[in-house]
Amino acid sequence: MEQPWFKQYAKHVPRTLQYPNAPVYAFLEKTAAAHPDDIAMTFNDADTTYAELARKVNRFAGVLRRQGVKKGDRVALILVNSPTYVISFFAILKLGAVAVNLSVGITGEELADCLNNSGAKTAVTLDLFAKNLYRVIARTSVKNVILHSVFGMEKKIPLTEGMPVPQIFSDLMAAADDDAAGPEVEILPTDVAVLQYTSGSTGAPKAATLTQANLVASTTQSDKWMGHEQTGNAAVLCVIPFFHVFGMTAGLLIPVSKGYRMLLLPRMDAMDILSMTKMLETHRPISFPAVPSLWQAIVSLPDETARDYLSSILVATSGGAPATAELHERYESLTGKRMIEAYGLSEASSATHMSPYPEGGPVGSIGVPLPDTQAKIVDIETGQRECKPGEIGELIVKGPQIMRGYWNHPELTQAVLRDGWFYTRDLARMDEDGFFYIIDRKDDMIISRGFNVYPGQIEDLLKRHPAVKDAAVIGVADRLKGQAIVAVVALKEGEPTDREALTEYCRERLPDYRVPKAILIRDSIPRDPSGKLLRRVLRENVPET
Repeated sequence: MEQPWFKQYAKHVPRTLQYPNAPVYAFLEKTAAAHPDDIAMTFNDADTTYAELARKVNRFAGVLRRQGVKKGDRVALILVNSPTYVISFFAILKLGAVAVNLSVGITGEELADCLNNSGAKTAVTLDLFAKNLYRVIARTSVKNVILHSVFGMEKKIPLTEGMPVPQIFSDLMAAADDDAAGPEVEILPTDVAVLQYTSGSTGAPKAATLTQANLVASTTQSDKWMGHEQTGNAAVLCVIPFFHVFGMTAGLLIPVSKGYRMLLLPRMDAMDILSMTKMLETHRPISFPAVPSLWQAIVSLPDETARDYLSSILVATSGGAPATAELHERYESLTGKRMIEAYGLSEASSATHMSPYPEGGPVGSIGVPLPDTQAKIVDIETGQRECKPGEIGELIVKGPQIMRGYWNHPELTQAVLRDGWFYTRDLARMDEDGFFYIIDRKDDMIISRGFNVYPGQIEDLLKRHPAVKDAAVIGVADRLKGQAIVAVVALKEGEPTDREALTEYCRERLPDYRVPKAILIRDSIPRDPSGKLLRRVLRENVPET
């Protein structure tokens, strides 16, 4: 069947691709052999060549091997974007072990649950996060801790009997040999490469099991979509955390596979705009994958400044959350180019949909399915009937980048994987031209007075109010309505308004059943490091109506 989205493909994009029959580590191995003297990464004004990176990866693989890490073992990474992350990630994969990607924001019982679920016995972390790990370590299987020491905080960790004494990454590397990795390990495409824990925006985190083939496919799909065949030492600004699939693919795997320079920034914070702009000005990157909040920070600079900083960017990708029409318009007015929307999930190794490159797509659309990716909208009730164009239903996807399942959660896997189709739980629609649009999360849909209410539609309206900086909408139990609509807003500094004015604003623009019963004003809206709304956290802190 001829899919409508194929006519949106750029001339350089085939409908199906050939994927390298090699493990993920081969990306680095091949690039280091072809471009040994090119810069692999820049961090705090220090450069590392690809030859040096490969040598350090080999050293750390040897360290891990001597400490008992073998094929199939899980190694937890609790790290920001840094040389230590890059070295550790590829060293783990070189051994055929499994990298357990954990957000540095996960703490307490949630962290303990992730570590226990993964069965990781070794953890590599920054000393800044060591206390979080040691608070729960006694309740986990972690027996070996390797710290990248920046602040010397390992000296302040209160160790009790039975706790592993932290080892210092730099000391281990200094004592290791370049050839210490040992014999090559046979790594199959079906072998697990990464356990990617979900953000926990709607519930307890769970790990998408991503194979070597999944990651190779995802990297190849996104790279071929852009069509930049040249290799060499062009730069990529790496602000999105590598512990998110978006950052892992766009900021780590694609650059390494192409021989690009990774400009590593450890913080994804709009307040750290100085570091970002310094990188943009100094190194003139060709690619900048980012979330809307970071893009907004850049384009909010004075016209000439922003235009200069963005002049080198060939691929401007926005993901993690929808970009507003205003952001798209501002970027295009500054650069004359289109910003590319990307949609993906932890369960899909990264992207399943992107706007056509370089033409872009309709504002508000997530684009079209990538090569070898099938997608359709099915009815919410049964998940079987395919919806007509324009009809809202659940987005389901199938392709070589889709996970094997959830690690040690067969019941959860069975609930979302059916006949190879992954049920995303995102409510969406497809137009006649094959462009897809996300409406909301299925789990977030509010049923109020018998009507289906999509929070995202109300949030978009509230964000257009001149006084509103951010907004979120949830449903709370209501005896009469089933669920009552509650909006939480954060106001721009110095913008006077009140709940009554915001309620009236909604009444003038929404049908009665969509108007929030209550509007609460807060200092900020809880979001994860990628900008995704944490509705679960929000619900815990919103009183019943």
